[in-house]
Amino acid sequence: MGLAAEVRAGLRAARPYLLAHDDPPYDHCHSFSARGRRVDVCARCLGIYPGVAAGFLAGRLLAAPLALVAVLPLPALLDWSAVALGGRDGNNHRRTLTGVLLGVAVAGGVVRLVDGDLRTLAVAAGYGVTTATALWLEHRD
Repeated sequence: MGLAAEVRAGLRAARPYLLAHDDPPYDHCHSFSARGRRVDVCARCLGIYPGVAAGFLAGRLLAAPLALVAVLPLPALLDWSAVALGGRDGNNHRRTLTGVLLGVAVAGGVVRLVDGDLRTLAVAAGYGVTTATALWLEHRD
């Protein structure tokens, strides 16, 4: 199999997860109808993308404070952790709202990083280590 065929096969296999990264029944997704077909969209990502756009706009206009970049992802991390580790039922509206906050923080962090504020890397590393630890705890059984 040539490289192009492998890439096409990989994209075909990944297609179901591009908008909805959950396994069926897609309970962490908002469902829409488009051209008579059901489209499931990850609830958190539905908030992240507009949050990123708003964060880039606000980051350029207001220079997002590092404290906001550090605090705004926390609700998404806590909500995800409570569902993944605590067995709590999630709420798609909460996922979307926390996604908006996460998106704003990501964009604000990128703007700060591009402007040379390397403290943003420490914030990102802290969230990365925390998330990796929570994933390890979730899958250790």
